[in-house]
Amino acid sequence: MSKYKTMLKKDIQLCDEYIAKNFATHGEVKSLTGKYIMDYPKFNEGIIAYVGVPGYETNEIENIKIVKSKLEYLLNRVDNPELYNNSKSSGINISTVNNNTNDNSNTTNINMSINDIKKNIDDNTYLSDSEKKELLMKLDEIEELQKSEESKSKKWDRAKKLLSFILDKGADIAIMYIPQIMKAINK
Repeated sequence: MSKYKTMLKKDIQLCDEYIAKNFATHGEVKSLTGKYIMDYPKFNEGIIAYVGVPGYETNEIENIKIVKSKLEYLLNRVDNPELYNNSKSSGINISTVNNNTNDNSNTTNINMSINDIKKNIDDNTYLSDSEKKELLMKLDEIEELQKSEESKSKKWDRAKKLLSFILDKGADIAIMYIPQIMKAINK
């Protein structure tokens, strides 16, 4: 395993420890972001700037969650470079055909329709009403992006913000949303 991948995994584990404690200091956030800012100048984007109060340490756990999602994204890039090698071309083509079949003849299809995703979100029992509302609003943004006549580069700029939000929501949500985002960019 490369040193970079090892560093990413250790930093993700460190984020998990802060999240488990539900507390992180400004210094801990700066320590994590400082490692990546040279290679990724925009790594600090989205980090919340808190006002310091003398004698009081601000809990920056939300920033740790943001950093963790960025680190997971970078780890995914390391593990799946073929997904990102063409990102500087005029468009991204990702074709996912998944016909995994086992002895029970199960088939997995990750290309859900927008309506399927909405139903899945509505039926989801572990999401709060506010989380459902937020996810449905992001799905509306994706639909709007799919209908947009903007250039691929402008669509990609909008898609990056959506991806950042979606990746923070976990793998099960990302698996549903990412194909729809990619569909929007490739139109």
